[in-house]
Parts: sequence; C-alpha cells; structure tokens
Amino acid sequence: MDAKLTDAIWDRLVTGKRLDDLGLPLRDGRFDLRGLAAPEPSRGPPRFTTASMQVRELRGVRDIRGVRWAQLDLSKARLHSLRFHDCIIEDCSFEGADCQDWRMWGNEISRTTFRSANLRDSALGGLSDGKRNRFHQVDFTRADLRGTSYVSAEMVECVFDHTNLTKVDFNGTVFAKCRFAGELREVEFYRHARGQEALSPNEMREVDMRDANLRWVEFRNIDVGAVLLPEDDGHLVIHDYVATLDRTLDALKGRSEPWARGLAAVLANSRKWALPGQKVGVFHRADLGEDGARELLRFAGHA
Repeated sequence: MDAKLTDAIWDRLVTGKRLDDLGLPLRDGRFDLRGLAAPEPSRGPPRFTTASMQVRELRGVRDIRGVRWAQLDLSKARLHSLRFHDCIIEDCSFEGADCQDWRMWGNEISRTTFRSANLRDSALGGLSDGKRNRFHQVDFTRADLRGTSYVSAEMVECVFDHTNLTKVDFNGTVFAKCRFAGELREVEFYRHARGQEALSPNEMREVDMRDANLRWVEFRNIDVGAVLLPEDDGHLVIHDYVATLDRTLDALKGRSEPWARGLAAVLANSRKWALPGQKVGVFHRADLGEDGARELLRFAGHA
C-alpha cells in the first residue's frame, strides 16, 4: 500500500469519513486493510529522570473520537498507541495485529476479533463519565493481554481461549456469558471496581470456566456459584465454602509444619475476600500442595 493511500485511509479512519470511494478490495465482506501501519508516535525529550527510570512525553499519538469503524479487516496491522473515545467498533478483525498501548474510554466494541493480537499494556477498562467500555461478542483467542489495565469494563459473550492473561487485574470488570479456556495465572476478578461501588457489580453470570486451568486465580467478593467451574481432578470445588475455610483455619492454628503455615496463609486470604455465607469456592490442588489439599478436603467432608 503506497504512502498516499495510507495517509488517505488514516485521515478517514480518524475523522469517521467513508472508505468506499478509495477503491479498496473487500475480504470476507470487510475492507481489506491488512498490514496497515498507523503513524508511529515519537518520544520527546526527558521530562524528568530518576535513578531507575526516565520519563518522556509520547508525541504524535492518534486520538480517535466519536467515530464508527465497521467491516474493517485490520489483520496484522501495526496500530500502536491509539486512543479511542466514545467510538463504535463493529464487525472488524484485528487478528494478529499489534495493538499495544491502546487507551479506551466509553466505547462499544462488538462482533470483532482480536485473535492472536498483541494488546499488551493497553488500558481497556477506562471510564468516561461513569460509562464503561462494552465488549460484546469479542474473540480474544490467543491474544496477549498481559499488562492490560482496568477500572471497569463490560464483557458479554466474549471468548478468552488460551488468552495470555498472566497477572491481569480485571478490577470491577463485569463478565456475563463469557468463556475461558487454557491457563489463567495470577488473575484477579472483583465484584466492584475499587472506589466505584455505584457501578453494577460483577456477578460472573453464565461464565464458563470448565476448560480453564485456574492457577492462583482470585475471585474477590464474588460467589462463584454462578460460574461453570472446572471439573477435573486438578481443581477443588468447595461447597459450604465459608464454613469449610473457618473449620480448616481453626484446625491449623498453632501448626508449625511449612505446608500448614502455607495453607493457612492461602486460606486466610481467601477468607478475607469471601462474601458472608458464601457457599461455593474453588482452589487448584497444586496451589495448596498435596498435604494442604488433603487437609482442606478433610474439613470439607470429602476425605
């Protein structure tokens, strides 16, 4: 794609003008913009320097406001550091695209794929006057979401199949009718965004995690009884959850074995984040160790 055409496309994408008079080919009903490269932002001179870092202003960032992107194939595009405000993105493909360092506020994204896309260090959960970004029927299969940040977003009928979510804190992001598969490691889900309790809560309604591997995953103030949980031998689904934690923690008092101290620390943290009277919780057997898992199951009445 020549530079003149690329500039014309970007002018129209940023301003919301039509693309259909540029002679662009179609691919599966979408405008074929595969491999399109956004103008790269540049780093200005250092604003201040510390012993461990140097902070520079990012210049030339593309702000995209109030536009609609529809039927665009941006597979393998280079779309670094875009800023979206109150936009609509529907029926688009960002498969394999570089979408690092995106910032999003008050957007609607629907029927769109980010399969194998790189979304690292993007802010997908920004609020605009209390309005969340809403992702509806979005496919994040094998996407890289490490370092993504959230106050609260809304995820409905989205797919996270072997998505790299390592150490992602979803804060108060609401999930409904979503599916997770593959490993989730050190992922945090909250009922409410911190400081945003007026927003509707994340109740994880009709969320399917049966094919997920939950390693050190935390559900904070969320009753996972509404979640379809893994049923394999690697996971322990605990019923009468709060009472079981209390019985086990009481039995561990004064125990000095390393496994007992480790188990007590894990269960105390889980108890801190449990809802009053919560009936269902889940642990991964490997996170507790065999001795810890056996002890917990004993007090859960499964041994």
